Amino acid sequence: MRARYILLLSILFCCVSCLKEDKTSTSPQAAITSFTVGYYNVWQHDINIHGRDTLVSVREHGSMYPMTISQTEYRIYNIDSLAFGSDVSRVTTSVYGTGNISYFYSDEPESVYSWSAYDSVDFTRKVFFNVVSTDKSYTRTYEVNLNVRKVFPDSLIWSEPDTAGFPVMTGISPVVRNDTVYCFGTDTTGVLSVSFRSVVGGAWNGLNAMSGLPAGGLNGVTVSNGMFYAVAGGALYGSSDGLAWSSVRTGVKSLVVCAEDFGEIWAIGSDSNIVMASDTGAWTTVQRVPAHFPDSSAFMFRYPLVTNTSLSRYVLAGLSDDSLYASVWTKLSTDSVWTRIDAPARTELRLPAADGLSAIRYDGVLFCMGKGLGGFRQSNDNGVTWYRCTSYAEDYSSWNKYMQLPDELSDTEPVFKGVVDGKGCIWLLTEDGRVWHGAIGRLKKN
Repeated sequence: MRARYILLLSILFCCVSCLKEDKTSTSPQAAITSFTVGYYNVWQHDINIHGRDTLVSVREHGSMYPMTISQTEYRIYNIDSLAFGSDVSRVTTSVYGTGNISYFYSDEPESVYSWSAYDSVDFTRKVFFNVVSTDKSYTRTYEVNLNVRKVFPDSLIWSEPDTAGFPVMTGISPVVRNDTVYCFGTDTTGVLSVSFRSVVGGAWNGLNAMSGLPAGGLNGVTVSNGMFYAVAGGALYGSSDGLAWSSVRTGVKSLVVCAEDFGEIWAIGSDSNIVMASDTGAWTTVQRVPAHFPDSSAFMFRYPLVTNTSLSRYVLAGLSDDSLYASVWTKLSTDSVWTRIDAPARTELRLPAADGLSAIRYDGVLFCMGKGLGGFRQSNDNGVTWYRCTSYAEDYSSWNKYMQLPDELSDTEPVFKGVVDGKGCIWLLTEDGRVWHGAIGRLKKN
């Protein structure tokens, strides 16, 4: 009997202890310590089986975009913005903290909702999250901003057209030396002139007449080892400032172009030989001009191979034989002669022979432009095929809807050309005196 009595007292004691532990405690603390966004849809443009533009929905999770919590400014936000096209009108959240959590919208402050992991929050509206301490003595209110990219990160964003100070010229040839953009051409009175400005600011300095050159137009201008070079009157001329020129080599029919980063000058001689001068200044005869080789170059680039940076590839294109298409040539740094690139079987992937044809190498690929091309033409395979960059993908020959010309620039007139500066910006210059500069945001350097 005594043993039963002791056992009963022990059970009663345990029950009383458990009841004391289950008693709800309160705290004066209130804070959100963790905030994560759940799943949401990202709408993207794509091409359907008929070659037409369509929208597709891609499911993403906000854990890829960590949220920063500022306990001093009472702000919660993501430094890395969600992808362009993210639909954040119905998004679940995972929130941890000390206190009771609720939320409300700034345009409807009287309606306060108790937070639940199952709730879909509309982040297209300004939203605040409240935390009230369990003893109700302290409240914190956080402004929550879920940042979404306003433009596609690969979109080419252009400045407003600059018409102040840039002169009207024909036969324009823009180049970049150091941090300055130069544009050579012929003014309205027939005088060979140059205008230039800093890439980081300032204004164009108007027209400056060039001296030492024969009358007539220039067959392109290029830069090598800090010097300007151009062909005029059957000779190659050089200049250190772009104003005063002197003869460097006679018997030159046209300038192919320079591989600036490698200190080379390539030209076609009057004797129908391709010649090249390295940074030593010595000229070498490379080969006879092959059939269909460009009479004058629209562009030439030399760049390291991705698979072997000790080797580099040349890509050259220009016009010849009054063809409807440009003639594209290539060689490796180890090759002794140039080889013509076989034209693609589909003519729509060939590079048209546009008036004022020019090119830039940007974001690791080649982009051509010219009068009547309908926008940029892009080549990802070193000049073999050229896809139209168009905002509306009509067929398989379309490519890169984000690389678009400025809306104000019609590529039917006038002639315009492009060049890339060392800050990652593209400059477009027109013969009627307009200038744009633009860049892909992730490539532009401050």
